Amino acid sequence: MTRRHRWLAAVLVVFVAGCGPAPRDEARDSLVKQLQEGGLDQKTAECVVESFFASKTDDELKGFFDRPELTPEEAVEFAALGKRCASSTG
Repeated sequence: MTRRHRWLAAVLVVFVAGCGPAPRDEARDSLVKQLQEGGLDQKTAECVVESFFASKTDDELKGFFDRPELTPEEAVEFAALGKRCASSTG
């Protein structure tokens, strides 16, 4: 099981185990950390994740965390958010 699969499985458990803002916050924090490990600074990572989560329902986020890879649409969305956030936080 790859690191992303383990992480996604853990986040999915958090989503399934509870409801309300706490599981969403935990998933948000985990994704921010993952983006930072991938090379983004904290402000940019937080901006990307906040923007991504703001446009998604809980069901859409569950689908996102359930997949092992980004969809082409998600890849485009993350790239656009990264550019926008980098320019606004830089």
